[in-house]
Amino acid sequence: MHLSQLQVFDFKNHAEARFEFCAQINCITGANGAGKTNLLDAVYYLANAKSFFNGIDGQLIRHNAAFFSLHGWFSIEDGLGDFDVLANFTDKGKKTVKKNDKTYPRLLDHIGFIQTVFITPYDIALVLEGSEERRRFVDFTLCQTDREYLEVLAFYKRIQDQRNAFLKKMEGRIADSDILESYDTRLVPAANKIFEKRKDFINIFLPYFQEYYSYISEEKDTYALEYISELYTENYGDILIKNRDRDRILMRTSSGIHKDDFEFTLNGFPLKKYGSQGQIKSFVIALKLAQYRYFRDKTKHKPILLLDDIFEKIDTARAGKLMELVARDFFGQIIITDTHADRVKQHLSDVDAEKKFFEIEI
Repeated sequence: MHLSQLQVFDFKNHAEARFEFCAQINCITGANGAGKTNLLDAVYYLANAKSFFNGIDGQLIRHNAAFFSLHGWFSIEDGLGDFDVLANFTDKGKKTVKKNDKTYPRLLDHIGFIQTVFITPYDIALVLEGSEERRRFVDFTLCQTDREYLEVLAFYKRIQDQRNAFLKKMEGRIADSDILESYDTRLVPAANKIFEKRKDFINIFLPYFQEYYSYISEEKDTYALEYISELYTENYGDILIKNRDRDRILMRTSSGIHKDDFEFTLNGFPLKKYGSQGQIKSFVIALKLAQYRYFRDKTKHKPILLLDDIFEKIDTARAGKLMELVARDFFGQIIITDTHADRVKQHLSDVDAEKKFFEIEI
């Protein structure tokens, strides 16, 4: 699958822009602040009905504008047809996503139709920040390829929010155990399903990651991705009962799969504490390339690979390794941003593929 045309109106710093992309490598260059990353985010938004960087749609509208609009035309490489996606959001809070001029009744129905893999300098947050970043990565990957996981995760979050709202409403009073039990009986089976699917995911994903990390780093480190969850050792229903008094005090659900983590280690030590900058960068690039491989194997389509300012943030050796991978037929459409047109052309000089170059100005 590839994006053939992109049209942007009043999205972030872009008043109006239109691009016609080729099916292979597309390079967008320009000075810092020109909005290169914002264009990649527009592609991501069309695929996922949300921004990669900002969860508040109202903050994506260009200053003093009343709405933003994104329109993308896509082609499927195996001849199954073309389609377009239109996403709009107004300053009144109304959000719509259409495919071939038909509005989705639920935004969830669009998720998983178009896969994108976004590699950005901000990916180091997967290692350096808290567990929420790592859960989001795993949940996003699974939701793109597993409709049941998407639905059960949305259900779990909805019931968890209702339980939290009830606990908050009962501040200073004794929360009715029967009402809590009614929430718990719905949370438990959903949590168990999510737990099992996350376990299975790690088993499939780890070999992909190992292959790419070894290739990019050229190091013989011992690395691991470990899924950390209370559900390995305890029944979730028992955990909820045990923690009810604590939940009443905190006025929120303090335990569950929404607290799970995924630990990254290198040579037996936490990568966050002991990894070098180079090792961390190799690690996160390998994670994203493994995500690409996972999507492709599951959907039988090539995702769109978005590379944001990648040559600015990694050393020449790693950039060269990444370009060696990009040159393979395994990858489909790639959209790259960089501040220097000459640099990106040099990195791509030995890549035998169709290329288009775009220069944008502030």
